[in-house]
Amino acid sequence: MQFNIQIPCPVCQTQIPADSNLLLTGIQFSCPSCSAAIGLSAKSAPLVEHAINEFDELRKEVSAMKSATQED
Repeated sequence: MQFNIQIPCPVCQTQIPADSNLLLTGIQFSCPSCSAAIGLSAKSAPLVEHAINEFDELRKEVSAMKSATQED
């Protein structure tokens, strides 16, 4: 699942727009204000990918619960 996310820059705290799939592949993103680069280390990628997948499953469950509630 792809998420468009915002990550706070570790240098200036400006929100850096990022794509979760690209982040997992090792692509770095640059801060639009100070040009600092952020990315995931190879060791972190599996953990972040697992968290994204778990979040997506929760999102689907909540959506199904909302749909079921609206049908009643």
